[in-house]
Amino acid sequence: MGIPERDRAADELLARREPLMDAAIDRLKAAARRAPGEGDGREDLARCREDIGAHIDALSAALRAAGAEQFSEYCAFTAVFLEGLGVPRSALGAALDALREGVGEQLAPALSAIALEAMAPGRRRLDASPIVTPLALATSPADAPAPLDERAAAAEALARAAPRIAPMSVALGYMRRPGDALAHGARRGRCLEDARRHLAQLAAAVEAGTPALFGDYADWVRTLLTSFGLDPAELVNHLGALGDAIAIALPEHLAEAPRRYLAAALDRLAAGRVELPSFVRPEAPLGAVACGYLDALLQGNRGRALRIIHEAVEAGAPIKDIYAHVFQPCQYEIGRLWQMQQISIAEEHYCTAVTQTVMSQLYPLVFNADRAGRRLVAASVDGNLHEIGARFVADFFEMAGWDTFYLGASTPARDVLDEVARRQADVLAVSATLGEHLPSVRTLITAAREDRRCRNVVLLVGGQPFRVVHGLWRQLGADGSAPTAEGAVHVAQEILAARA
Repeated sequence: MGIPERDRAADELLARREPLMDAAIDRLKAAARRAPGEGDGREDLARCREDIGAHIDALSAALRAAGAEQFSEYCAFTAVFLEGLGVPRSALGAALDALREGVGEQLAPALSAIALEAMAPGRRRLDASPIVTPLALATSPADAPAPLDERAAAAEALARAAPRIAPMSVALGYMRRPGDALAHGARRGRCLEDARRHLAQLAAAVEAGTPALFGDYADWVRTLLTSFGLDPAELVNHLGALGDAIAIALPEHLAEAPRRYLAAALDRLAAGRVELPSFVRPEAPLGAVACGYLDALLQGNRGRALRIIHEAVEAGAPIKDIYAHVFQPCQYEIGRLWQMQQISIAEEHYCTAVTQTVMSQLYPLVFNADRAGRRLVAASVDGNLHEIGARFVADFFEMAGWDTFYLGASTPARDVLDEVARRQADVLAVSATLGEHLPSVRTLITAAREDRRCRNVVLLVGGQPFRVVHGLWRQLGADGSAPTAEGAVHVAQEILAARA
């Protein structure tokens, strides 16, 4: 079959779109009359008519592209999506059968043969089980979510419905762009993981009441996906499908805020990609040291990285400046390079581990400050596996003469509060790297406020979400926040002085 013939068949399908839709609906109505009580699996044949129009559009697009294989993917993901709505697979089969008969009658024999040949594998695929690989995409949860309390917050409703929304949104996205399903192959399962992550980030932004938080995340994802060589239109497609799945799964009043946040993020993506500048610049304070240190890390030369820092210290560079102008911008740059896919996760982990080793070697200088008679507990909030930011904070407090107790990554709230009480801490500092960590921050703050052992403890929060959204710490009930580790020390001192 040549390309001109496929294009002619595609053109004829679109030209005959309305008559084909009408004929298919007439056949489905006739079938419903022959089998009362069964029908085509739908109460709304008008909606079925729209779906048949979508089938025609998909078949036409498939003929112009990859033919039968692309239409087969469309049929598979349409079945998955409809099953998520409670529509049996047999209903889709009946609609395709009705369309197939109309194509055979209304198109010229040569063109109808081309179109029917492209339809056949997709129709047969509906009889396969599982219909889609990987299996995780083949089904939505069997049990519908429990009825939502009308007073339930949109963020809570979104989180509760996420197990249904995620697979539906992926199926809908692939239904709309079946070529992506073909291109992704085994990576389809990764798309489901991404949908779950999008939902977690969206729920956190809705709970915080900050559309900018999800917009910043969308920018980050676009940069990451683009660095993998993926078309940014794929992200736009999947976020659009996510919004439509939310509209299906949630009552209108609960779906309004999540869909508005998604729309704002899509507008932001439409504005174009923002290039991320390097965090390490030669003209910055200790810029030459930072450039040399970063180069040593990226070359995998731990010994040279150590020597660069020790030479800077011996030349009189204050430890605080080493942290603020070398370690911190280099860590940000390592994250940027990973996001741009210029280094691997393994390389990112290596660079971070080297920096932690160098920090440990500087501890004799960090711990020699006069004691201030104050105590700090610092931890990454439960679920946050990024620990170096909280460690930076603890070290700056230590350099200010505080006794510090750094608890590491992903520490459960109860364990954090037990340690705060045991150490008789004046300040608790917690770090959140992603928006999805904010519910854990809120949980920890709420628990601390309710724990009489922690009644007078100053609660500080920090991390990327708090740099993106000014005043977010107030919404979560904390006492303060700062964009830098050194700034956190000043904020804590000011709060304690005001309470004295």
